Amino acid sequence: MSLTAKLYDAHGHDRTVPIHADLLGDLAEDQLLWVDAEATDQADRQALCALLAITQPMLDRVIDRGRAPYLDNYPSCYSFAVDAPDLRREDGTTAPGAQLGFIVGASWMLTIHDTPIRYLQGFTAQDKGETAIGRLSPGELAASLLDWHLTEYLSEVAAIEADVDKLDLEILNEGTHRQVLRRIVSVRTRVSRLRALLAAQRPIFYGFTRPDFVLNLPDVAVQCYARLAHRFDRAIDEVERTRDVVVGSFDLFTSMTTEQTNALVKALTLLTAIIGFCGLVAGLLGMNFELPFFKSGTTGFFEVISVLAFLSLLTLVLARWRKWL
Repeated sequence: MSLTAKLYDAHGHDRTVPIHADLLGDLAEDQLLWVDAEATDQADRQALCALLAITQPMLDRVIDRGRAPYLDNYPSCYSFAVDAPDLRREDGTTAPGAQLGFIVGASWMLTIHDTPIRYLQGFTAQDKGETAIGRLSPGELAASLLDWHLTEYLSEVAAIEADVDKLDLEILNEGTHRQVLRRIVSVRTRVSRLRALLAAQRPIFYGFTRPDFVLNLPDVAVQCYARLAHRFDRAIDEVERTRDVVVGSFDLFTSMTTEQTNALVKALTLLTAIIGFCGLVAGLLGMNFELPFFKSGTTGFFEVISVLAFLSLLTLVLARWRKWL
């Protein structure tokens, strides 16, 4: 359980403050309060409702892990929830992405989640001294965090493309085998999952620019959300392009498989021709007439075998020289 209140003060010090009932009443101009709640219990939720003057159903909707991404507008605040992309662990396994809820008020913002969010930690870690974040409206701060949210998806896209590049090099250098096909299917599943997670959040990013929603927002926040909608479109395009990249990798796999099959067919055809020639010679030597050669005994037998072996080897060398194999 963790409740953290970060006070951004444009004319003072950015600091973590203790949570108390009069915290909002103490806020001055150019001050912004960000409350981050992780793995809350019932007591924490009651404290949040009392502090921020929000209702329990509103908070429960944000916390509900079974809900789809949504955007709700209230008289004095608005709330929405997004899904972070799945995380790839160092051992290659995948951890389900965390769900992150926002409630944004006039001078404060609440973020709530069950597990740590990497880009929230990155946002706070980038501040190496005093900042002017206190001059931002809560909506602008939420837009900044959502920009980091989309960057997390783009980072996953870059990781998938790096895996595809490795697959392509392996196909070109080592040929095709069943394990490569399994990895292609795994990457394709990752892309589908990523696209489904991101596309489900389209109503949120587009909803920020609806006329009924922007009525109560500052003009600067409206502009931030409009740019965020364009960035969302770009993120969707990047995921779509990555899907095409994976399809291209599969096309390369099928092309290499076809080439290997053609090489095998050529080798079998040449082998069949050599065996057929040897069978022809053996058939001619087995005809019912006598030649002095047939009286040579064992020496003649090995002479025939040697000639056939020499001709077979010569055929293979010729085929290799003509690049038939």
